[in-house]
Amino acid sequence: MASPLTEDDAFNSHPILGSIAYRLPSLESLLGVPMSYLSGYQSMTFYLTVLADHELGPETLSCKTRNHCRIIFYRAYTPIAYYIQPPIVYYESMTEVWFDPRSTTNLIQSLENDEMPFINAKIGGAALDFEFNVDYDDSYSGYHRNRVRGQVGELPAGELYNISMLWEVGQSFVQPQEALHCTYDNQTCYQARSVPVIFDVSSNTGYITGG
Repeated sequence: MASPLTEDDAFNSHPILGSIAYRLPSLESLLGVPMSYLSGYQSMTFYLTVLADHELGPETLSCKTRNHCRIIFYRAYTPIAYYIQPPIVYYESMTEVWFDPRSTTNLIQSLENDEMPFINAKIGGAALDFEFNVDYDDSYSGYHRNRVRGQVGELPAGELYNISMLWEVGQSFVQPQEALHCTYDNQTCYQARSVPVIFDVSSNTGYITGG
């Protein structure tokens, strides 16, 4: 069973009109196994049903025409996020996201002037700001390494974070072998780490006794 609808799903759904929005979880979350276990599969097919919990009790809803609820996961349409560089970030710093859109770019058409080829890239839950760095008509090569430069927003300092990159087809697969960074003793590992930053000091003179 997949995860419940999120607040975004509920906001974009219109049950009265017969429309339910739902962003599918990754195969890792759906099947409970690492992506390395699925490397031999190029596609997987599922049929979607909805478990509705209402006053009369739970009810399983399905499409009258079964193929209308058919979901196919294609490896070729799964973007890859490799890492961010640098992985140590702070407020208003710049970092680059390295990624491969694979065949996803073939599905992107007629973007508005304020849209990007991808939806967002995040460190933890905070989205990077790509204004002035990414335009609607930018193009990225499939099956090649690409990079985009974004500015880091507010993040609690001293925390460890995972990275993510969202496209219309869903979340990118984050390559763990490249995205993960560890300390020399392997006690602390992270995909991104935030540190404090000082932009200015009020005075650069003082006394030998301090102050």
